[in-house]
Amino acid sequence: GAASVNADCRPCLSDLVNDPRYAGRALHAISRVATAVSPPQALEVLHAAKTEMGAEQAVFVSYLRGDDSHESYRFMLAADPRWCLEYQARAWYGSDPWLLYASIESDPTCASRIPSLTGQQKEVQALAEKYGMVSVCIAPVGANGTGPRLGMLALGSPRRGYFEGEGFASFRVLARALALELHDWWTSYERDELIRELGLSQEDLLLLQLELRGAGTKRAASELGASTASIDSRWQRLNRKLGSPHRKSTARLAIKYGLI
Repeated sequence: GAASVNADCRPCLSDLVNDPRYAGRALHAISRVATAVSPPQALEVLHAAKTEMGAEQAVFVSYLRGDDSHESYRFMLAADPRWCLEYQARAWYGSDPWLLYASIESDPTCASRIPSLTGQQKEVQALAEKYGMVSVCIAPVGANGTGPRLGMLALGSPRRGYFEGEGFASFRVLARALALELHDWWTSYERDELIRELGLSQEDLLLLQLELRGAGTKRAASELGASTASIDSRWQRLNRKLGSPHRKSTARLAIKYGLI
C-alpha cells in the first residue's frame, strides 16, 4: 500500500549519517535538552532530536537502581502511547531485556543483539514490534556510575535492519549523547521536585551531607551556627519527612533518592 511505499522511499541510516549537515543538526537538537524547564518541554526536545537523528520513535526510561517496587520508573514517550499502556498494565519492568541490559552495560547497541531468553522477554520484544519498534538502538546510562538513577533510551524504526547496517557506528555516538543529556536532566528534575515536595531547605541538605561525613551533633551545630538542641530538632523533622527512624537511615535514603 501507500504506507509501505513511503516507508521504502525513506533514506537508509547510512545516507542520513553521511550528510555533512547531519551531525550538526542532531547535536543542536540534543543540546536543547538542557533548556527544558518541564517534562512536556523535554518531550518536545526528544521528539525533535529523534527526528533529526533519523529515528521514528523514541522512549526514555528513568528509574532508581534496585527499585523492585517499580514506583520510581518514569517514561518519556515519543512513540505510540498504546505500547506504554500495555507495557505498564503488564508490569514488565523486571522481565524487559532492554532494561536488564541497561542495568549492567553502558555501550549503545542494537536491540537485536540483546538476547531474549525467556518466554516473557520474547513477549516484551513482540509488544515493541507490534507498535513499530522493529529495529531499535538501546543507549543505557548510569550503570557504571555511582548515582542512584539509571536510564535507558530506545530509538526505534519500523524498518527491519535499519540500525543493524552501515551508519550505526556514528549514530550510536549521538544516541549516547542524547541518553546522557536526558538522564542528567531527569535526575536534576526529580531531585528538585522531591526537595519541593518534602519542603527541604538548603540547611537540611547540608545537615544530611554533614551526617555522611561523620559529623556529630556538636560539629553540625558549630558548622551551621546553631545550638545542639536545634540540630536534634531538625533531625527529628528530617526523619519524619523521609519516614525514617533515625538520622543514619535518613542520610542513606537521601543518597538513594539523589538528594545529596
